[in-house]
Amino acid sequence: MVIKQILNTNAVISNDENGQDVLLLGSGLGFKSRNGDVIDQERVEKQFILKDKNHKSQFREILDTVPQEYIMVAEDVIDYAVQVYDMTLNETIHISLVDHIYHAVENFKQGFVVPNSILHDIIRFYPDEYKVGQKMLDLIEAKFDYRLSNDEAGFVAMHFVTARHNQISGNAKKMIVMVSELNDLILSELNFQVKEDSLPYYRYMTHLKFFAQRVMTKYYYKEHGGARMLEELLRNYPDEYHCSQKVCKYIEDKYHYKAGHDELIYLAVHLSQLKNS
Repeated sequence: MVIKQILNTNAVISNDENGQDVLLLGSGLGFKSRNGDVIDQERVEKQFILKDKNHKSQFREILDTVPQEYIMVAEDVIDYAVQVYDMTLNETIHISLVDHIYHAVENFKQGFVVPNSILHDIIRFYPDEYKVGQKMLDLIEAKFDYRLSNDEAGFVAMHFVTARHNQISGNAKKMIVMVSELNDLILSELNFQVKEDSLPYYRYMTHLKFFAQRVMTKYYYKEHGGARMLEELLRNYPDEYHCSQKVCKYIEDKYHYKAGHDELIYLAVHLSQLKNS
């Protein structure tokens, strides 16, 4: 294999035997290298294929914003899921998982822990995915000496649930329609342009998908106060706050799902990040 494109000192793109672009990760793999150089296979630690051009762009942004060690931990978790539980996964897991792990650790450092109100249901209905989440906790503790909560194992499990369900079932079709409706409403209300290949947009769309799943399955966040946070959002991000209110009202009227304060807060935060990206 030869280097087709250098992404950074630790990541390059090459072609596999079928001519597909394959992303290779390894310490110093791109250091002092040039396109066309033969790749030393012994230095390749991880490799995977990203077919979608938007996914490639998003992963490049991951490489620019997330330290390499988080990427390697995420890939170790993915390898564990594939090898131990024989999971077939959508390529988006390479983006969503590393992004989640990085922000989970950063939030933990700052003392911010997001409670997972459906943890017991995740353990009950998705035991294999939850065990993968537990493995993630072990790997993070071994690498960074932080022990994240079981809530995070549950959140990671849901990333694998989503990545495994590639077939468009009836529920998946309904979810796609709902996400499209919400996205159209939000972009019309806030009236700003978005970069659909950007990481903030990917996070925002991931949040909408999980929101739609909660609406369809009638899962509710357990409320944790939030009055002070609502006041801060209204003061600092009034447009995003009012937009989130309209989205929640739309959901209630059409889908008979009454979103709580926490749901409104999480959506408004994602909208503020999207608008400022």
